Amino acid sequence: MSKDFYNILGVSKTATQDEIKKAYRKLAMKYHPDRNKGDKQAEEKFKEIGQAYDVLSDEQKRKNYDMFGTAGASGNPFGGAGGAYSSTGGFSGFEDIFSNFGGATGSKGTSGFEFDFSDLFGGFGGKSSRKTYSTREEKKEESLDFEKTYEIPIFDLILGCKIEVTGYNGEKANLKIPASTKPGTKFRVKNFGKNISGKTGNLIVKVEALMPKNISDVDKKLLETLRENVSY
Repeated sequence: MSKDFYNILGVSKTATQDEIKKAYRKLAMKYHPDRNKGDKQAEEKFKEIGQAYDVLSDEQKRKNYDMFGTAGASGNPFGGAGGAYSSTGGFSGFEDIFSNFGGATGSKGTSGFEFDFSDLFGGFGGKSSRKTYSTREEKKEESLDFEKTYEIPIFDLILGCKIEVTGYNGEKANLKIPASTKPGTKFRVKNFGKNISGKTGNLIVKVEALMPKNISDVDKKLLETLRENVSY
């Protein structure tokens, strides 16, 4: 019968390592053999507490215990079941699942790997059923588009302007920026991107606002007047 290590230490299943350690120390002091000489029940309790702490204080053992109980805490959740199942027995469903990935031969980018069920179900005994399956690596197509960011004076974005842009291969073009263009706006210039295998992408122009570093008092007054009269 599986022992409830959490109950033995008197902690919840969501207890932290600090809470587990404190609970163990408290109980270990209470049931320590030096304090309970000749008391067999206290001695057994002390051993039980130590076993519970050994499992719950180790993250991996604790995970195995949470999944499989005390058998999982030993590192082999299926230990002690030697010969109980074979590759054609109770766990044949796993072969059915993995076999769905096989048979994809002749595909581009296909590579093989081996899966040994004896590795997964160590301790069952019997013949290992080593099978070879294949996976297909799907490569993403490289984008043909080429993106560049241009910083444009804020007033040019407000009033509109023309800028010269450069494509991926150095070609030049004039791009019209409409009035009231917002920072972060993107424009597409066709056939100015990358050229791969006879296909050509586009140049993506992203515009950002370039702010003035110094503004004179006269300019400030003009901007203040403008701010009061402009509608949004």
